[in-house]
Amino acid sequence: MSTRTKVLVGIAGGLALLSMLVTAVFSFLLAPPKKVLVVTMQQTATEADRQRLKVDCGALTGVTVVADRGNPDPHVQGRFPVRFDIGKANAQQEVALTACINKHTDTVRGFLSEGDR
Repeated sequence: MSTRTKVLVGIAGGLALLSMLVTAVFSFLLAPPKKVLVVTMQQTATEADRQRLKVDCGALTGVTVVADRGNPDPHVQGRFPVRFDIGKANAQQEVALTACINKHTDTVRGFLSEGDR
């Protein structure tokens, strides 16, 4: 191989290694944790109860509502849990979310966290 070919292969290899390193740093090391609080609703809960919980508790600082997926029919979605993304929330914000959820005892069965702990 000529010197020019060796240099080009070396530069391409260096760029590939550098791109993997940059991707690893920003995608894994500096990314916020993927943490979701899943709130299970009572069997008698309706879509209006789910929306009320989303409005009341989803506006807290550090908390975002995870969008529903699947069938948008209110009769179908009413059976599924409400999810809150708490990856960027600190301990006090998580406590405030828990207190907000506990105010809805007539429609909430329970909750648990999923993801990074």
